[in-house]
Amino acid sequence: MTASSSTIRTVMITGANGYLASHIVKQLLEKGYNVNACVRNAANESSVRHLLQLSSSSTSSGKLQLFSTGDMADNTLYGRYKQPLANCDAVFHAATPLSPKFTGEFDGVRDMLNPGMEGTKELLETMLHSPRCSSIQCLVLTSSMSAAAPQPEPPIKNESHWSDDTAQLSRGNFYGLLKTRQEKLCQQWSEQSVQEGKLALNFRYCAICPTMIVGPPLLAADDDDDYTPSGTMGSLYRVIKPTDVPSLIGQTIKETKRKALNDSMSYIDVQDCAAQHVAAMENTNASGRYFSLVESWHWNDILSTLKELYPEISLDENYKYEGDDIIRPTQFNLDRMNSLGVKVKSIREIFAECISFFQSKGVL
Repeated sequence: MTASSSTIRTVMITGANGYLASHIVKQLLEKGYNVNACVRNAANESSVRHLLQLSSSSTSSGKLQLFSTGDMADNTLYGRYKQPLANCDAVFHAATPLSPKFTGEFDGVRDMLNPGMEGTKELLETMLHSPRCSSIQCLVLTSSMSAAAPQPEPPIKNESHWSDDTAQLSRGNFYGLLKTRQEKLCQQWSEQSVQEGKLALNFRYCAICPTMIVGPPLLAADDDDDYTPSGTMGSLYRVIKPTDVPSLIGQTIKETKRKALNDSMSYIDVQDCAAQHVAAMENTNASGRYFSLVESWHWNDILSTLKELYPEISLDENYKYEGDDIIRPTQFNLDRMNSLGVKVKSIREIFAECISFFQSKGVL
């Protein structure tokens, strides 16, 4: 526990058993913070086993308590955050509604945008009505780089750039739309609540905006031999080893006959992203938005690096894009991110770690 965060003892986090949030929980426990972890169903042992094993680890000095807060789309559970907030000094909001209906039945407004926004509003309202409201020092939101993607793209992106939520809605980018509106809601709520004296004058709101998060997930010890790549790790896996499982990145690579796209992609290691969340809480000077990435690479460089690290990757003989119109990878100003003091792995290091993890699980 750092000197700057010496008054923070107990932290609440939503979506605590998720890919990124699990790493945040792990780092908080290892630093000695007590964690009130909100999950859909704490009685579902298979979904929280990895968290329970974290709390019993010899490297964890903090205490973990699980709270069942249900599905964000269930609006009959108002008040779900009252108990986990009761003794908290800081809050991480990492939960995002992910509907199982990613089929033709999926309605982005109904299944993602509305529950995500209503769940966030409920959390903010409960914070204001908590007996410890004046003692809550900060709120850290997990946002996304998709909330900072204006069109046309600026020469160098920084945290002052915002996505156009109207354009996101028209394109059906409901995840990006949710993150854009979540950020604006939390920012406005924070400023207004401090001005009205409902929150302490030193209350801070931070938003972490990651790009593509990859890196080994936290698994329960007895899940080690039963791993199937999913989520963003599944997307990276299908670039390396194409399958018939639908994946935005995997499908794109397959449809171009295993040739590089004339586009770029940026990455961040999951542990580094988690560390940036914790640093935003601990650093009393931290406030506002922070990017979370290493850098952006052209797909030529992504595929060539993966091929160096894993020569068995399936690519065309002439896989590189060689057109005269080759694009420049997206450029970012990372000064604010670097001010958090987290040293991040290089993309090559990230890829090497992911490949090693896939091999250890027998999927490569």
